[in-house]
Amino acid sequence: MSNDSTLKTFLVAFLLCVVCSVLVCAAALVRIDREAYNKQLEIRKTVLIAGGFEQAIEDGGDVNELFTSNVEAKIVDLDKGEYTDAVDVEKYDQKKAVEDPAMSVKIPAAADIAGIGTRAKYAKIYVTKDGSLILPIRGAGMWGPMYGYISIANDYNTVKGFIFYQHAETPGLGGEVDNPKWRGQWPGKKIYNDSGELAIKVVKNGKYKADAADAVNTIDGLAGATVTSGKVKQIVRYWFGKNGYGKFLANLKAKKG
Repeated sequence: MSNDSTLKTFLVAFLLCVVCSVLVCAAALVRIDREAYNKQLEIRKTVLIAGGFEQAIEDGGDVNELFTSNVEAKIVDLDKGEYTDAVDVEKYDQKKAVEDPAMSVKIPAAADIAGIGTRAKYAKIYVTKDGSLILPIRGAGMWGPMYGYISIANDYNTVKGFIFYQHAETPGLGGEVDNPKWRGQWPGKKIYNDSGELAIKVVKNGKYKADAADAVNTIDGLAGATVTSGKVKQIVRYWFGKNGYGKFLANLKAKKG
């Protein structure tokens, strides 16, 4: 075939397009894989921080190794208050489930103190080796939705860690929910009182009294961010109430005796 033939010119151009397409697709797949890996890594890191492993990470611990060695993901049916295998724990996306009418439930207005409107039927939670739970929470902040995790010890009452990983609160004010000093108040606090009633609360900054009878249930609010502090309180109280993890935790306590 002559080098100057039209057929050869088209053939070379076609092969060049094929090669370029393959390279572009390969690069896109690598990018997608890398993005998926980074997303998973960030989720695992956030879960570990909420679960009390922040110091281990700061000390140079490998996030993936810490996660696989210490944490197991499980699915909870929130209406039944029990573990379930109704959905694949690895593939389940709780955020997407909220948008699916078949996978979510409407929350009665009177009960919707977190301002979320709808919640997923199933929650993807994490259980540590010692039986502590790391639970996803979400709710309306002052300027947008807030997503986080809260960890409780195997007495199903004592807070071990707390973190919001996504929010739109004002930097320097409500945005101080990210401040390690403020988050550091949460470990050791009790969600419920001795009678089993919801008791955790966030008070106006400066109103916290360390010698008060309910100090163990009280978090000092964020300075200059009364609205955000109130929103956080309502989010936590919703998820630990009967419409959130309340039934699930009660069942665990009953089984434990």
